[in-house]
Amino acid sequence: MKRLISRLIDHFGMAYTAHILDQVKTLGFQQATATSISLGIDDLLTIPSKGWLVQDAEQQSWILEKHHHYGNVHAVEKLRQSIEIWYSTSEYLRHEMNPNFRMTDPYNPVHIMSFSGARGNASQVHQLVGMRGLMSDPQGQMIDLPIQSNLREGLSLTEYIISCYGARKGVVDTAVRTSDAGYLTRRLVEVVQHIVVRRTDCGTIRGIFVSPQNGRVPERLFPKILIGRVLADDIYLGSRCIATRNQDIGVGLVNQFITFRTQPIAIRTPFTCRSMSWICRLCYGRSPTHGDLVELGEAVGIIAGQSIGEPGTQLTLRTFHTGGVFTGGYCRTCTSPL
Repeated sequence: MKRLISRLIDHFGMAYTAHILDQVKTLGFQQATATSISLGIDDLLTIPSKGWLVQDAEQQSWILEKHHHYGNVHAVEKLRQSIEIWYSTSEYLRHEMNPNFRMTDPYNPVHIMSFSGARGNASQVHQLVGMRGLMSDPQGQMIDLPIQSNLREGLSLTEYIISCYGARKGVVDTAVRTSDAGYLTRRLVEVVQHIVVRRTDCGTIRGIFVSPQNGRVPERLFPKILIGRVLADDIYLGSRCIATRNQDIGVGLVNQFITFRTQPIAIRTPFTCRSMSWICRLCYGRSPTHGDLVELGEAVGIIAGQSIGEPGTQLTLRTFHTGGVFTGGYCRTCTSPL
């Protein structure tokens, strides 16, 4: 949707795009009213393979407990393996959710809502029809005793007490840690509030060189980095100039750069702006708000500070949305766009 709106703005302008989006909004309301999805307890379809998966995990945990009793496994290693057993069981059930819905009832309201992105997420549906799994204590550490039931089946007394940790943690974090995230935003804005767009061109001849050929910038990120920037130097293809200095980089120009494999491209950035206490329009580039060059007088420093601080508040409130369920993951490499 985001890419569609960007393309509409590029082709038709802001006013006509607003008219199109208003019609899309009306169509969405009409379809939502006509569909009239509602939830019932029978719509929560429990995964059939859950029974033998839990039995298998319990058997592995019992063998691990016996090894620990005879001194073959250290307590720390026992805790690590126990968490690993139940976490892998919970994740397997999570991956079984979508195929189970598709095979039994593709038009299930829970499936339609969660996997279309309208309401809820995979973690919440997993707690409803899979198992709640490993929970976090008030300090954020994992409790090695998992909740094997889901909310459709109902929790035992012990499982309910364990789940109260996470529910209470979500409420406490909302009250306590939101102030910390707000204070971070305040400090960020404090140091950058003086940075305002006060000039069209600072006259700098410096820039940052970007090229997908040197391996530092992946080709899929190349358009994202270039679109909206301004060229710091002319771009030549052989003896022909295909782009001039201070030209705004659009989608067509980026496609030419990728197709013809031109030399490394020098772009103007705020890092190379000659203005000491403010910033110029050409070094800042396009404003994400309307897709044109940023206006004179725009408080870009405050916008940058709030853009960093606001996701911090969302991360603080993440516990509230998961109900204290432990969530984890890993990636092989982490690549920054810059």
